[in-house]
Amino acid sequence: MRKRNNVCCANVETSELTKGMRRVGLSEDCLRRATKEYWEQSKSDNNLESLKDYVCEKKNKLNDMSLLKAELEYAKQKGRIKADPCETLVLLVGFSPEPLLQSVCVHKPQRIVLVLNKEGYGGEEWHVFAKHIVEAIEHLEKEGLIQEKPQFLGEQVPDKPGYPAQGDPAAVFKTLVEILHDETGVVIDVTGGKKSMVTGAFMYAAYAGARISYVDFEEYDPKHRRPYGFSCKIGELSNPYQEFALREWERVRALYERYQFREARELLSDAILDAMKTVIPETEGPVQKLGKFLAYYEKWDRGDFRGAKQAAQDLGDFEQPSAVVGLGNQWYEISGNDYTEHPRHFYGDLQALQVYVYDELKRIRRLIDYNQDYRSAFLRAGGVNEIVMLARVVRLVTDPTKRKSLLDALDKKTPSVRKVFEALSDSNRTQIDVKRNIPFKGFRKETDPNIIVPRSSPMTAWWQKTSLFNANDGWKRFLDIRNDLAHKYFSVPKEWAEEALKFVEANFEDFKNFLGQSVSKLSLRAEALPWSRLCELCGLNRFLPPNLR
Repeated sequence: MRKRNNVCCANVETSELTKGMRRVGLSEDCLRRATKEYWEQSKSDNNLESLKDYVCEKKNKLNDMSLLKAELEYAKQKGRIKADPCETLVLLVGFSPEPLLQSVCVHKPQRIVLVLNKEGYGGEEWHVFAKHIVEAIEHLEKEGLIQEKPQFLGEQVPDKPGYPAQGDPAAVFKTLVEILHDETGVVIDVTGGKKSMVTGAFMYAAYAGARISYVDFEEYDPKHRRPYGFSCKIGELSNPYQEFALREWERVRALYERYQFREARELLSDAILDAMKTVIPETEGPVQKLGKFLAYYEKWDRGDFRGAKQAAQDLGDFEQPSAVVGLGNQWYEISGNDYTEHPRHFYGDLQALQVYVYDELKRIRRLIDYNQDYRSAFLRAGGVNEIVMLARVVRLVTDPTKRKSLLDALDKKTPSVRKVFEALSDSNRTQIDVKRNIPFKGFRKETDPNIIVPRSSPMTAWWQKTSLFNANDGWKRFLDIRNDLAHKYFSVPKEWAEEALKFVEANFEDFKNFLGQSVSKLSLRAEALPWSRLCELCGLNRFLPPNLR
């Protein structure tokens, strides 16, 4: 029979007598004494021998456990280990290997990546120091502290496990990007690294969404200036990108700036709102207000000016698109398969028409630049072109009664735009007979407006400012392509979309010149607020860092 351990575990029986019985819990005094003994011993031993003792040497006063195993058992009893296993464990190697061994025991990785200081460790080259870590970890498997020996990733140079890195954060970040591009289930333990290495590792974790682990300690010895291993707390640090949904904030901003308001609103609701209000409850109101702004802009961008104006009532005073302000009260409202509200005499309301056309021109530009939707851009340009052409006809009718008759008809049906082009551009024509020259779609001849429109001169060939449609009758080619796009499905090159936009811009500019006005002098707004201004209005500037607002 062994003697009882009278040093600090007075009531612990020998292993033979206590086999199958519950052992008495470890005491801090025992662990503290054993730790100091290990420190004193490691002063005279080399690194490899002292680490082997730390892992393998069983001590009677520690219930026949090694110091490492006893530290982990004690930490478990105290509920200080809150980390899950991983597939790949990245260890930033400093001068104290013991916390790294604790981390390996807890995370039980299949693969280990050692990131070491290229300048070496106290006279030892980096790869020599790395070998000490590798051999100590191999002892973990022999002692049953981990189930399987992990694979060590390295530069594939014999006797040089791990990766050397320069001390600056950018070098560490670059090293991790290069070596972890195919790794899954990554945890980065930042316990041992220098501050510059830790900064680079945090940068990578934020970039890749990796988990971050850290071994902290509750008790330090002032004389030895080392932490007591039994006081370890092993857990994962919050990844700031995940905790505060920073990556999602960047995506929301990018989507907003590309006018993809629905996608931004859905991301805000699905990924950001809950995360933010959990961490910072005061952000719930500002985030919800941002969601309302995104819903407002979504309505505006899809042409629901009436709905946008109603949504704006909850948003306070801000710079709104002119189409919402000027058209919101008179715009279309749909119920079932019909309109319950629609604009009256739109083609004769020059102020409303130019607000709408200006808004549409900006929208076509966004379809080209942000969406690369060249087909939709061309079709929208064709639609806006028809509106301007019909406005030209209305402006030629000076008699109020006849103008009202024409506008009443236009509220219901519109004539063929091809016929309008022919009537306005024919140099031999001095008047336009609406009933004969520009018959309305879907009307019987006798019901067309009976109006004779005097025309002193033909319309200028403004379409010749384009490249694709610059022939004398280039407008015909534009209408042919638009008709093909409406009835056939094929890929539209960007050049076509750009030229279609130039076509309708030239039409609008010429029409304004005809009226003695200039498009460049229009004081209209057809853009969303800058993201920074939106954050300010919502109150998010109190929570988001400058780079996210």
